[in-house]
Amino acid sequence: MQGTSESVLNISDSAVHDLRVRVTRIEHETRFHNTELAVLKNDIAYVKDEVGGISRGINKILWAISLSVLGAIMTFILTGGLILNQ
Repeated sequence: MQGTSESVLNISDSAVHDLRVRVTRIEHETRFHNTELAVLKNDIAYVKDEVGGISRGINKILWAISLSVLGAIMTFILTGGLILNQ
């Protein structure tokens, strides 16, 4: 009977060692993945900020064009451009 308990103890020791090795590897991989996620979040935030800046710039350009066209139309109307020559 004593031989059986020693073999079970040896098996459980090797199983515990294997489990500790696996847990250590999983913890290392988890830290690596957490680091990768942090980098991706930072990259996404940067892209989001840049797209927002580009969008604001395009909006300013479109407003400037629209106001220029509106100004040209108003100038045409106010200088009598709609009066028919008689």
